[in-house]
Amino acid sequence: MSFRSSHTAAVAALVLSALSACSSDTDDAASNDPAATGGTPAAGGAEADAAGNATEADAAVNTPEADAATNAPEADAAPPAGVLGRCDYTNTFSQSAECKAYTGAGWTAESAGENCLAPVPGARGTFVPGGECGFEAELGRCEVGDPAGEGYLLVMSGDDASKCAMARVACETFAGGTFMADAVCSDTPPPPPPEAPSAFIPPFQDCRDPLPGEPAGTGPGGQVCTWTAISGCTEPGRRFEDYASCDVVRTQRPQYPVAPRTTSSPDDPRLQDPAFMAELAWVTKEVEASACVCCHTTRASKGGASDWNIEAGPIWTDTVSDLGLAILAGYADSTAFGAFPPDQNHGFSRDQTGLPTTDVARMKAFLGAEWTRRGFDESDIEGLPAFGGPLVAQADFVPQACARGEGVDAEGMVRWVAGDARYVYVLEAGSDNPGVPPNLDLPLGTIWRFDVPPDGRPVPTGVPYGQTPEGAVQRFPVEGAPAPLVSGHEYLIYTLLDVGVPLTRCLFTAP
Repeated sequence: MSFRSSHTAAVAALVLSALSACSSDTDDAASNDPAATGGTPAAGGAEADAAGNATEADAAVNTPEADAATNAPEADAAPPAGVLGRCDYTNTFSQSAECKAYTGAGWTAESAGENCLAPVPGARGTFVPGGECGFEAELGRCEVGDPAGEGYLLVMSGDDASKCAMARVACETFAGGTFMADAVCSDTPPPPPPEAPSAFIPPFQDCRDPLPGEPAGTGPGGQVCTWTAISGCTEPGRRFEDYASCDVVRTQRPQYPVAPRTTSSPDDPRLQDPAFMAELAWVTKEVEASACVCCHTTRASKGGASDWNIEAGPIWTDTVSDLGLAILAGYADSTAFGAFPPDQNHGFSRDQTGLPTTDVARMKAFLGAEWTRRGFDESDIEGLPAFGGPLVAQADFVPQACARGEGVDAEGMVRWVAGDARYVYVLEAGSDNPGVPPNLDLPLGTIWRFDVPPDGRPVPTGVPYGQTPEGAVQRFPVEGAPAPLVSGHEYLIYTLLDVGVPLTRCLFTAP
């Protein structure tokens, strides 16, 4: 069987599946996005879907045929030249109809039909040979990929103009496509800035007294100290939500309730296997100590668990999609999400498996056995793409020369485009692109960095180099002024509206 072929294209379209998934986050981001630059994805919302909390590509979501039929074009409509067919599906989050047209010359009827089984994460589509995408009301269309290869067209239905900015930046910034606005979005200005913008709350350590009846913690005065982060874990044997705030964690990767795809049968023979059940109980305890519970339990999530649920029975691992299993087992690299060193995270490691664990070999053995039980082998692991959507794309991004006056100018002013920034970096040319905390947000080669706290206002362009603006905090260097720039040397300017939300990232030469 082939695992890779039905998932690779879906991962590339991940961000577009969340256009309406989280209105508060998308509205905040859209307010700072000049449509002409197409450079600002939604703060949190895009990253959340990239992080995969709710959108494993293999999730079995049944597309309502009536809903698709209401908005789908006629099956016998004359397609434009080169269109092999279309895929009709319902967006898992917004429950609005969307369509994917297979326009590239590299598609075959077989590959397009297989892709339509999961056109974007969380959805299952209906393939219509020769059909063209079209809706009565559209936000716009996104041309993606190589017309000579497996290029495609994503068509987003809707008449809500507040979603236009997000549609554009999701297409152009993350999918790498070309956005063509429909009438709904053609003359829509960005909405005014919100009064209280939501923002990514960076990780911090929360120290609390142990719950009544629980033993003393290992922190100062017997407290339990837990990193409040999506990659954080509390002490083994405790529950994460008892010692840290899941609401804070969800600012780092917002969660969307998606019902689990399946549950196991009460007659499953594994239920009578004591060794299996003991390992399942251990894995469950490992998950309960991690921030995974903030999205993958009913009790600690917001509105319901996302796709897989450790409270689902009788064997909750059956609710994990095939792609999700590959991520949890570490077969698909998810290190773009960041991780703490085990000695700072109560012994939990997340650099070799997607699930944090105190015993990597034991966790890999359990999840590997499930991978084999589902009929996969090592050939299905080879070539799996790194998982993380826009986070991976940002890590792989190759900066080019600044073309619009970005960088540090002759007056010593740091300038950028595409909107006000919450994070501003000046780095050595050739440095890694900044990623997410706790371990990827301060690359080697950083010369100067300042941040605006989550409750502060992003700052406009035009900051004197080395002078941290009022309300911001210098993160590097920890003390003193940054090193002076050398005239004629090349540097990287990297500014973000929020973590994972780039504005300007290009190379400039110091005057």
